Amino acid sequence: MRALITGVSGFVGYYLALNLLANGYIVWGGTRKESTISIEGLHIIEIDFSDHEKLRRTLEDIKPDVIFHLSGQSSVRYSWDRVEETFQSNLMDTIGLFEAIKHSSLIDTVKVVSIGSSEEYGMVSLLPITEETSANPINPYGLSKYSVSTLAHYYSEHFGLKIIHARAFNHIGPGQMLGFVTSDFAKQVVDIELGKADPILYVGDLSSKRDFTDVRDIVEAYRLLFEKGVSGQIYNVCSGACTSIRAILDQLVNMSSKFIEIIIDEKKLRPNDVPEYYGSNQKITKETGWIPRIQLETSLYDIYQYWKKKQT
Repeated sequence: MRALITGVSGFVGYYLALNLLANGYIVWGGTRKESTISIEGLHIIEIDFSDHEKLRRTLEDIKPDVIFHLSGQSSVRYSWDRVEETFQSNLMDTIGLFEAIKHSSLIDTVKVVSIGSSEEYGMVSLLPITEETSANPINPYGLSKYSVSTLAHYYSEHFGLKIIHARAFNHIGPGQMLGFVTSDFAKQVVDIELGKADPILYVGDLSSKRDFTDVRDIVEAYRLLFEKGVSGQIYNVCSGACTSIRAILDQLVNMSSKFIEIIIDEKKLRPNDVPEYYGSNQKITKETGWIPRIQLETSLYDIYQYWKKKQT
């Protein structure tokens, strides 16, 4: 199978490339600009989503069986201050991709796995969240991803594109950039352990509970969605369980040999925060056989070790 990953230089793109190559795929990785990513067997290409004709020619040359569309702005926190940029990266670039496919000879053959987010659901009244739960996004990032899912449905229904939309819940793992809770906590704990910071952590609300899945399980789900999922459908990708932010922090702090004081900083409290949030993975499990295999404790240990190695 021939696969194209847009946004291959990102956190998830790296792990997806490794997964596909390990499963015998020929893999191209698309980036917006010159990339330093280096994976044996990965073919790097530059993609300009605004140039539909050039992108169409690129697709014709590669002839992918599947496009995993990971490219985009992935931070909820960042989206509050960069609304226009978030919609440009997440929505307008997706339009560019779909238009290029629509006008190519691949329209009847290539399958797209479009990457959405649990943030599309927003404020919900019933848990766990299923694919039938109404979308009610409460931040610019979630709204941009819900727009993508609506766009995917439109292009599927009206132009026959084969698109699967994956709504991934919180995914974590070694290599995730700062700005995400496990990476932020792990780096701070490591800095304290190495004597680079005072033994105090200033944090926001720790009572929130979220659905965490290791990125290595997430990318396995994406591959299986291409191989076994149904075009035109939406699938939750999640663990089906929730863990408090406090429990995450406690596990990371316990990896340090130093006593660390934890102080709540009201300036770190996020607007529109939801107390508890977790999804159902019954649909993807039933249709593809996917289940998450990496335990949360293993993920957190690997994240801690990643930052320890990076900081020394």
